[in-house]
Amino acid sequence: MEFHRLSTAFYSQFGQYEEILKKEERPYYVLLLELDGLTYAIPLRSHITHPYCFIADNSSGQNSGLDYSKAVVIIDSSQYIDPAPVTIRQHEYNIYKQREHLIRKQFSSYVAMYKKEIRRRLKNPTLPVSALCRYASLKYFHRELGLDK
Repeated sequence: MEFHRLSTAFYSQFGQYEEILKKEERPYYVLLLELDGLTYAIPLRSHITHPYCFIADNSSGQNSGLDYSKAVVIIDSSQYIDPAPVTIRQHEYNIYKQREHLIRKQFSSYVAMYKKEIRRRLKNPTLPVSALCRYASLKYFHRELGLDK
């Protein structure tokens, strides 16, 4: 289980996209996850208010955890992942490590639901855009996901 930051090269390439998370004062930490031959970077966030996530901590009244909806596909790890190590709070790391199988299963389901919804909309473009797709960062990686027309 590896946590990293996305590099400045990643933000130079993708930072203009609205749904990709970025903060000027500090970068988001991300969990790298391999799934079906692709590497995903899933950001750690606070104040998550939607169901597309894994909540690791809500002791302070805010949901903190992995935000699946803001995951991105990492096309080139050597270019887009900052190699400097990052550390997260030990109790949160322990939760992620203990629930690694569940996280993988949930994220895999999320990606499958996203792909199914996009394919459904490709067949019928008049369908309304669901929240699952409207706010997802995966919309910028359809080629990598095999969703191009």
